[in-house]
Amino acid sequence: MGRMGWDMSQDRTGGRSRRSSAVTAAAAAAAAVVGLVAAAMALPAPRAAGSPPRAGTAAPTAAPGAGGVQALTGHSYSLLTTTGQLIGEGAALSGAASSPPGAPLVGLAATPTGQGAWGVASDGGIQTYGVAPDLGSMAGTPLSEPIVGIAAAPTGKGYWEVASDGGIFTFGSASFYGSMGGQHLNQPIVGMAATPTGKGYWEVASDGGIFTFGAATFDGSMGGTRLNKPITGMTATPTGNGYWEVASDGGIFTFGNAPYYGSGASSGQLFAGMAVEVGGYQNPLRAVSQLTPERIDQGVDYTGGGPIYAIGDGIVLNTTNAGWPGNGFITYQLLDGPAAGDIVYVAENVVPKVTVGQTVTSSTVVGTLIDASPNLEIGWAEPPGNGESLARASGQWTTLAATGTLPTAYGSNFSALLAVLGAPPGISGGAVQGTVPASWPIW
Repeated sequence: MGRMGWDMSQDRTGGRSRRSSAVTAAAAAAAAVVGLVAAAMALPAPRAAGSPPRAGTAAPTAAPGAGGVQALTGHSYSLLTTTGQLIGEGAALSGAASSPPGAPLVGLAATPTGQGAWGVASDGGIQTYGVAPDLGSMAGTPLSEPIVGIAAAPTGKGYWEVASDGGIFTFGSASFYGSMGGQHLNQPIVGMAATPTGKGYWEVASDGGIFTFGAATFDGSMGGTRLNKPITGMTATPTGNGYWEVASDGGIFTFGNAPYYGSGASSGQLFAGMAVEVGGYQNPLRAVSQLTPERIDQGVDYTGGGPIYAIGDGIVLNTTNAGWPGNGFITYQLLDGPAAGDIVYVAENVVPKVTVGQTVTSSTVVGTLIDASPNLEIGWAEPPGNGESLARASGQWTTLAATGTLPTAYGSNFSALLAVLGAPPGISGGAVQGTVPASWPIW
């Protein structure tokens, strides 16, 4: 990135000597945070058939530290405002707590399943939501400095609390790997994130400086760079090979393999932190053996065999249709992200593993691909998702296109989405037939 920060393996003291009254200011800001209940977030209503889709690209101008990623790479993040609103970027959900908590919260950590969450207050008290268990807290214990953040252990059976002086408190299966407690800080700690293995964690200061412990690696920081607003939190990528920092104005800074999906910098709201969505949009063909792309037609054709996953959160609308080879026509409507409301079809030689009405995530196997002709076709379906592709319903898939093996615009669009998520794109056999609406997600 070309930015210098604090790597605990190299520098435990920092190069500056200003602390002033920033701890008090950070504590006051943290006390204004309203907790967000992850398990109580309402899903956005699926887009009605025929209503305009939302654009799927991130802001064209990347934030400082960003790589300029313009589309989803499988994971997303949400920004938490000081009023308890969750603003989703990329494929992440937006929402709000069902009701204000009894005490101000300063941080939030989701369980590994995403079905629960822990909220931590500035006095260290823990509030649990959904399936998250209460594993203890610092409530009632005298603290030298207020608690400013929390991170969850990957087992779902532990968590860390961090104070503004960098002190770490462990509960349940969370292990101690060191802290900045008792060390000189140029600016107070404002948040933390844990590695996917749970064998390390990062602490972040209000000027964007990063401190690493255990297995956590240093991938850059905003330390030493002038900021319009102070950093208020951070979160790590699902692989642990990167992280995001978020400023109080919603500005996003990315490091390592963390992609940029947008920011809340123009929203006029104050932000207290951020969290990575569990799942996001992921490659649905990642487990197919000997996956080989073929032509782009109504959708995208592939050969191979094995499980096919849902791209993201959705609800199953259909599982079979006799008009398709092999009678396979599984459809599900995406419930969040840039393609929220749109319907995905998985057709031809596929054995359904889901039922109509079932909710799915990017970890759900919707069907098993049999390695035999005609193999697989996957793409966008026409509402209500019972047997027609969008390409054919819109007139893109004609006799001329079929005989000439010409790609459709909807098929090409879906191929681009699969390529962004890590699957090999389909093979284009000529001029693209038709166009997608201007507001359709672009990958």
